[in-house]
Amino acid sequence: MTQGSALLLWLAAALGVAGVAALRYAWTLPRRSTGWNAVAWLLIAASVACGWRMGGAWGVSVAALATTAAAFAMLAAAGIGAPPGRTAASVRWAGMLPQAGEPRRIGRRIATFLIVIPGGFVIAIVLGIAMRGVATASGWGEANANVAALFTVPLGWAVLVTTLLMQGERRGQLLTLSACAAAGAPFLLTGLGS
Repeated sequence: MTQGSALLLWLAAALGVAGVAALRYAWTLPRRSTGWNAVAWLLIAASVACGWRMGGAWGVSVAALATTAAAFAMLAAAGIGAPPGRTAASVRWAGMLPQAGEPRRIGRRIATFLIVIPGGFVIAIVLGIAMRGVATASGWGEANANVAALFTVPLGWAVLVTTLLMQGERRGQLLTLSACAAAGAPFLLTGLGS
């Protein structure tokens, strides 16, 4: 590493730390400050650009490490110094536990589990088969098509689980699963994805 590239790396790290400090300052203001937020994100973008110029992905990684460490330190200091809240912590963990006197709705919870976990997984497999069919039809080699399918299943399942859990109504969940199944149905019926 030459002296010039080392200097550029230090500059990238410093710009990232300065960007985080500017963001932290903007969050302490009584009103949202578009100017400070813009300055902060421009500093972080300049940090990425300097890191890339210095050493490509490695330079960006090192600059991001300094930026992330600064963010961690500033948020930890803010958390430690924050006064305790006036309200008691909720005993409801994301709506998982019913309050006293509330119905348990066990059937609804089991239905949600079955739709989201096994249902989402089956549809993710259908999407993986569809991806393999698209890849094969596009002229990809068999190995590449298989890898694309294997990559699609966990990624598709994660996206489906998130989407299904964010929907408040059962109808929306079933429509989402149906739309994804319809997208993969031609590949299942014709055997293009297998």
